[in-house]
Amino acid sequence: MMSVVGAQPFIKPMQPSPSVSPGIQRRHTLPASEVRPLNTQDAISVFEIEREAFISVSGECPLHLDEVRHFLTLCPELSMGWFEEGRLVAFIIGSLWDQDRLTTDALTLHKPRGSTVHIHVLAVHRTFRQQGKGPIIMWRYLQYLRCLPNVRRAVLMCEDFLVPFYRKSGFKVLGRCAITVGSLTFTEMWYPISGHAYMRRNSEAIRFPQHPLTLPLAKTDEPVDV
Repeated sequence: MMSVVGAQPFIKPMQPSPSVSPGIQRRHTLPASEVRPLNTQDAISVFEIEREAFISVSGECPLHLDEVRHFLTLCPELSMGWFEEGRLVAFIIGSLWDQDRLTTDALTLHKPRGSTVHIHVLAVHRTFRQQGKGPIIMWRYLQYLRCLPNVRRAVLMCEDFLVPFYRKSGFKVLGRCAITVGSLTFTEMWYPISGHAYMRRNSEAIRFPQHPLTLPLAKTDEPVDV
């Protein structure tokens, strides 16, 4: 069973500074930017973003609403949501897999003793695309996986036109995926997970409080079918 003790590089909501006068505090206490695991209460927001991102492109969603709830119940620690002032703007959902290559079972199963993280979907809200958020959340997610002691690699399946997007994040092509969805075919890609999360400094980085990681902005961002 994968242990996640001590492997939570997610921020918590920031509290108002005690040095700020109550009279000039913002009316809400939601952080400007927050990254945290998703839960079943986030499922509808997740599915709405996913449906808009994928239906118009391929006509298919990687995960339907019941499947989103399924994985957020079984393995919420393998999900990541990026929120701005309480609004979900980007997310990743993954599960564990225990074979070298993906099969149809990987679309619905979570294998708790597996050492491979199957990334089912990455999506960005339409209002926040073309801002680099897709590459940023993927970078942070991969660094988070480095903190999980039993995880050895990450895999995903994508349409061919998205292969360059994932190459920029460090993924390598495994070959043609055995899974097809209707007339859609996919390329299977993988990313080695080893060592520990590292720091990366960049003057244009977004800094997430209470964790040393900084996330460099990237120029590319598009709806991603994984």
